[in-house]
Amino acid sequence: MAPMPETVAVYFDYLCPYAWRGAEVAEMVAGALGLRFEWHHFSVIQSDRAAAGRGGELWNERLEPDDATGGLGLRPFLGSCAAHRQGPEAFDRFRLGLMRARHRDGAPFTEATLFAAAERAELHLARFERDLADPELRTCLAQEHHRAAARDVFGTPTFAFPDGSLAYLRVREVPIDGDEAVRLFRAYRELLEAFPYLETVRRPRPKRN
Repeated sequence: MAPMPETVAVYFDYLCPYAWRGAEVAEMVAGALGLRFEWHHFSVIQSDRAAAGRGGELWNERLEPDDATGGLGLRPFLGSCAAHRQGPEAFDRFRLGLMRARHRDGAPFTEATLFAAAERAELHLARFERDLADPELRTCLAQEHHRAAARDVFGTPTFAFPDGSLAYLRVREVPIDGDEAVRLFRAYRELLEAFPYLETVRRPRPKRN
């Protein structure tokens, strides 16, 4: 009998290009490393608001159909919650497809983009539309965000391993292939496990004129 895959939690934000690249890494390494990634919503914008002491909560934002930001990320979050009601596989297809549409293909987070992603993910569209209108999704989003904040998540993607290791991973580009992605992810995890006191490793950015 094959061993059960190890579960790794990931905190992500649809607005964040680093979260998309982290999702591509996860997609490339899951099978090779025997991992199952469990995805949780976290709004960087809401986190920044709270840190600055500003009022307003993302899950109470109004949505306009043609808003390219999707209500500062609210629309894709709600779409994600609605897709999850059709099962974890449907959710994974929708999540990765929508992140690619935004960050690889440059699509705005309009209502049309959301439904195109749902159709590509082979969701039941009538059910998706019905669930998307359910105000309970906003409550679910708020709860997910607050649970992440309680773990001191501050950026996306943040990976949380079963041994308690939890860290933000930021990559500038997607690895060229699965082998490189596996080497990257193994090294990242081994660094966290070997040096629990390590907080930050960050390259300087070249100055731009």
